[in-house]
Amino acid sequence: MAKLFVTDIPSAADLKVFTTDIRSDADLVIYETTDAWAAAESTVWCYTDIQGEADKSICWVDSQWDADLTVFKTDVASDAGWNNLAKSGLL
Repeated sequence: MAKLFVTDIPSAADLKVFTTDIRSDADLVIYETTDAWAAAESTVWCYTDIQGEADKSICWVDSQWDADLTVFKTDVASDAGWNNLAKSGLL
């Protein structure tokens, strides 16, 4: 569900995403993996170089105000989850 293609062109992306260092500011706490099979939930993200394989395309942005979604990255898979369920429909 969260197999993502990263583009540098904001207008070509389904979502513009900002990474925050403050967990409570995030809409979503994500866990990143290289295992595509583990990315079965919206909270576990895996990246692909092939746009046709991706569920969504994203563009990382430098400002939270430009973002559709603000994420905090965790190193522990079980810590991943939604802080703002109202935005869960974006993924």
